[in-house]
Amino acid sequence: MKRNILTFALCLFALIILGQTTYKGFPLIKAKSLKADFRIGNDWVKGWWTISPQISSDSLFITCFSSKEDFVFYTDQDSIHIDLKSQQVFNFYISVNDTTFALTVIKGIQPINAALSFDTKAKNKTLRFWYEQNKNNDYLNLLRSKYPIDSLTKGTKSDTEKALAILHWVHRQWNHDGGNEPKKNDAISILEEAKEGKNFRCVEYGIVTTACLNSIGLKSRTLGLKTKNVETTESGAGHVLSEVYLNDLKKWVLLDGQWDVMPMLNNVPLNAVEFQRAITENYANLEIKTSSNVSKRAYVEWIYPYLYYFSFPFDNREGNKLERKTFDGKSGLMLVPQGAKNPTVFQRISKLDYLIYTNSLKDFYASPFDFNE
Repeated sequence: MKRNILTFALCLFALIILGQTTYKGFPLIKAKSLKADFRIGNDWVKGWWTISPQISSDSLFITCFSSKEDFVFYTDQDSIHIDLKSQQVFNFYISVNDTTFALTVIKGIQPINAALSFDTKAKNKTLRFWYEQNKNNDYLNLLRSKYPIDSLTKGTKSDTEKALAILHWVHRQWNHDGGNEPKKNDAISILEEAKEGKNFRCVEYGIVTTACLNSIGLKSRTLGLKTKNVETTESGAGHVLSEVYLNDLKKWVLLDGQWDVMPMLNNVPLNAVEFQRAITENYANLEIKTSSNVSKRAYVEWIYPYLYYFSFPFDNREGNKLERKTFDGKSGLMLVPQGAKNPTVFQRISKLDYLIYTNSLKDFYASPFDFNE
């Protein structure tokens, strides 16, 4: 008899607890403030989400770069944990001051792009590129005399360390302003205006990073990224950064001066295409090298749509008085995924009539030493 009473009491207690933690069949958590935080893995998003009882169903979309994301939603009083998978939908209620209830829906979504496919065998042997030789270049000598570029790399032991030192320094020279352009588009002019307190776009971070790297003998180029919908969207279809050839690793590597980021996988720096594939196929092991407070998820979610089309100039030399060289009458090469359209318009208006198109990684990532003058 005592055993039956005890069993009944435990069942009743369980029902009471269940009644306190569910509402309309879904989990229930409590809150007083309408502001909430959430965490995905180790990355926090604080104060961005507003609990909205007036909305019948409020959805929060989480991109699942891994097979399962460790997701936790926090109110000022409570939390709820979800092992979230792509295409999964999780519903729960938030009781605000024990008076109103907000149905919140967490939806796991797939990344917008799959792994891109490129030709890994073909090579156009007629393509010609021009890279900075840094042989008594007056412009680069002036750049190094005006700014502490040589001292930045003092004591570094690898090309990766040199590139990171330059990256971190350039990132700190101004704050990003996507609507402000310099009077002139060369590195020295941009840095001079930055000293006056002016801020600039991603384009200028790319130009200055590339020039500084070229000045210390690391062959570099300014890299343009474009989204899949580059032709149809009205804005936000492009981003500019740099790629540098690390002699000791014999490979091209991406550097984003605006964000102060070098992506790495298993301690190996990545180029832009490798970065896109690592996000898609190996996000858990992807690392973001930075000296700034940049979370991997925040950067990846921002940059990922841009990692679709890739382009750079044929002529990557430094100087203001150069007569820029072209190949077959075109000034740049664009890498296009296999099966994708060759874009001919940027953001509905600007013509992309200055490009030669390729699907070949061997064309796009040819060693700069194959083209020494």
